[in-house]
Amino acid sequence: MSEFYRYWMEFFFVLLMIIGIVVALASPSAVISYFIIFVVGIFAGRLIYERRRNIQLPYFLIIAGFVIGYLIGVYYGNKRLMIVLFVLGSIISYKLYDKKILRDVRF
Repeated sequence: MSEFYRYWMEFFFVLLMIIGIVVALASPSAVISYFIIFVVGIFAGRLIYERRRNIQLPYFLIIAGFVIGYLIGVYYGNKRLMIVLFVLGSIISYKLYDKKILRDVRF
């Protein structure tokens, strides 16, 4: 069990990369792929906002694992546009939480 604590970041990176590939393969069109990656960006922005005072590299790498897996598995759509939509979703979500427009029930 102590080995898990040493390698938890790598475990979740690979796990989310596999999940990203599966989700991308299940996406039947470019529009749905764009929507999914934008929503994932929104969730990533929320996570970054939640950890803003104590952000660490493992969280960025785990998020990147999903995005990399998703980009590997996606058939439909422009991959550059997907990266832009992910970043846009992250920034918009972070700003909305920062301005208290969106709120978490825990805050």
